[in-house]
Amino acid sequence: MMNTRQLVLKILSDFDDRPGDPDRIAEKVLSRKRIEQRDRRFIFEIVYGVLRNRIYLDYVIDRFLSTDRELKLDNVRRILQLGAYQILFLDRVPDHAAVNESVNLAKKDRGAAPAAGLVNAILRNVIKNKHSIVLPDPKADLSGRLSVEFSHPKWMVERWLARYGLGNTKKILMFNNERPDIYLRRSRTHIFSRQQFDNDVRTLCEPGCGYFNLYYKMKKSFDPQSLRILQDGFCTVQAPSSGWVVALLGLSSGDRVADLCAAPGGKTTLMAEAVGEPGAVFAGDRSRWKIGLLAGTIEKLGIKNIYPVICDSVRPPFRGLFDKVLVDAPCSGTGVLQRHPDGRFVRTASDIENAAYLQKKLLDSAANMVGSGGVIVYSTCSLEPEENEDQVARFLSDHPEFELDAPPDAVPAMFVDSKNCLRITPFQHAMDGMFGVRFKKG
Repeated sequence: MMNTRQLVLKILSDFDDRPGDPDRIAEKVLSRKRIEQRDRRFIFEIVYGVLRNRIYLDYVIDRFLSTDRELKLDNVRRILQLGAYQILFLDRVPDHAAVNESVNLAKKDRGAAPAAGLVNAILRNVIKNKHSIVLPDPKADLSGRLSVEFSHPKWMVERWLARYGLGNTKKILMFNNERPDIYLRRSRTHIFSRQQFDNDVRTLCEPGCGYFNLYYKMKKSFDPQSLRILQDGFCTVQAPSSGWVVALLGLSSGDRVADLCAAPGGKTTLMAEAVGEPGAVFAGDRSRWKIGLLAGTIEKLGIKNIYPVICDSVRPPFRGLFDKVLVDAPCSGTGVLQRHPDGRFVRTASDIENAAYLQKKLLDSAANMVGSGGVIVYSTCSLEPEENEDQVARFLSDHPEFELDAPPDAVPAMFVDSKNCLRITPFQHAMDGMFGVRFKKG
């Protein structure tokens, strides 16, 4: 039977073979294992900790490799990353235990066993020198220094330095390296009252905040999936930034709404709660698997007014039918790298250009889905202008029948910029980055 560190190694190895959502990869590895909650928390702590600090960990490890040896991204390097993370970032794991467990892990791995001595030597050097590691000189290479210190790709750091300056860039990088807060979003459809919900979560969560005070920050690191109120559909997991995107729509009871990129369904279900059963939400996605996930979420929350549709959202099978349309577009995700550290390694600069091309097509399609007086909300979780304000300018130029509309009063002024766009940033609000804009058809 695999122990916790062997499971971590397997998850990291699978991620490197086929980069993707670490949660999904981990769940696939752990699905048939009987694991206590304490061990499960430890596994996720190490997996996400290594991914969040990987560039820095590799920099430290490489300081103690002989100059004539190159260590590839194989299980030896992954074991070293795992051990170095515990030494450098986890106070509750004694240094000697981190070394011993890493050496034993290497001995149990066929490919890494011959390097068990190397693992021992390097990690002992990390312990000896952990308070005197010299980082690159920022005067000689500022972006290189920040890239190593905060484990973000250099191209990304350079973009942010040029756009946001050093102070705000460091705030973004520091925010991204913190453990993300987990929020429960209270369901508005159940007969379970707000007072009952508040009483149930008082010991677990802080008081409600965000859009309609629906968001409850968990006080401690805890796997929310084990909560009975989540399993019974009284709440779901969602960050507050997402709620303010839905607030931009200004939904009313009875509205007919379309969500062009609906899966996994967090915003979709919140919209359905807002329009009530007199209204309807048509939820589109081209992936049958994602629509299946959405259907599961709908069933768990007991929502009756969402109609999932498998369709190509670039060519949706609707025209002029809706009061409001949400285009929560696929994007580079540079605003949510705290919650999704894998994005640092699976994204490239060209992905921003590719995303912008798809976003344009989605917006053009949405333009045909609303009639006179209809509203389109366009949103991303990106910090990049090509995906945000550049898209706004292009859409208004190509579609003069639309105008930029001010956000409803429900959206706090602190989240609205001088151009009437929703703009939530890690450096201004210490929240997931989110951009949104409201177009109204004349």
